Amino acid sequence: MEEDNLSPLANHAGGNLPHSRYLKSRRLSISAEACNFDSDGEEEGSGKDLVVVKHPKSNDQLARLGSAISKTFVFKALNDEQRELVIDSMYEKCVSKGNDVIRQGDVGDNFYIVDAGIFEAIVKRDGKSEVVFKYDNSGSFGELALMYNTPRSATVRAATDGVLWTLSGEMFRQIVLKAARKKREEFRKLLQSVTILKELSTYELENVADALVLKKYKNGECIFKEGDQAYELYFVLAGAVEIRMLDKTNRQSGQQVKITECPAGSYFGELAWLKKDPRAASAYALGDVTLAELDVYAFERLLGPCREIMERNAKAYQKPLIEKFGSMAM
Repeated sequence: MEEDNLSPLANHAGGNLPHSRYLKSRRLSISAEACNFDSDGEEEGSGKDLVVVKHPKSNDQLARLGSAISKTFVFKALNDEQRELVIDSMYEKCVSKGNDVIRQGDVGDNFYIVDAGIFEAIVKRDGKSEVVFKYDNSGSFGELALMYNTPRSATVRAATDGVLWTLSGEMFRQIVLKAARKKREEFRKLLQSVTILKELSTYELENVADALVLKKYKNGECIFKEGDQAYELYFVLAGAVEIRMLDKTNRQSGQQVKITECPAGSYFGELAWLKKDPRAASAYALGDVTLAELDVYAFERLLGPCREIMERNAKAYQKPLIEKFGSMAM
């Protein structure tokens, strides 16, 4: 649904908290400084100056905002310096019940993260208004109009009194969007090697690239353990991954049995999400491994066209494992 991010975003307990320097006390005054960015959004010594207005925040505000940003996929391409600039430049906006934050058809000016309160996304079609999504004390909206320079595709209205974190459109485009474009191009080339993603259109593939996080593991490192909660699935970009299960025929030994290997171009970790179960196997790096990690909320939102294929593939390779080990979910 292209409704200014009207679907749930990547929000799970595994999100990283902000860097400790974000939690330091700040001066209680608004300040401004000029930064230069090149075409990739990196700081540069010459070029157009972007004036960053810094809004003071308490330690509690910094902690809440940093946590919210770590769970918002449009910020995942940012490096530490870019993330700190974004946090510094965001400011609180209090909204009274019944007030509209954005209106369908308007020009996009800001990006918003919900800090507190309930907000309803409303779409008007054929003269009728319909609530298509509710933000309940979390989530974000407003990025699509800024990313694609299109009018707002929905109205977002406060169903209760609430508080939003606001980022100006200029800051969003100059920092967040440029970083996302650079990351998208890098991932798009890598994802072309993943067979199942060939089912996606170019637009869908680019959205997946935006939501991915690059992970690297050394030989023998554990990626996840049997019994862990399933928050992510993985695409193997380089190297290989070995899947192991505890030997059910001799539980006291604690020995693991090799189940399969996942080479470059394959994926793993989807079974636990499809079955809504904890991990029933462990995954280990074979040599140096590069993975693209996608959290399950983004999976649900972005990989709908692939789900049927994944379920069909799962049945095919689970059957002999179930016969030998019982139920299984990676």
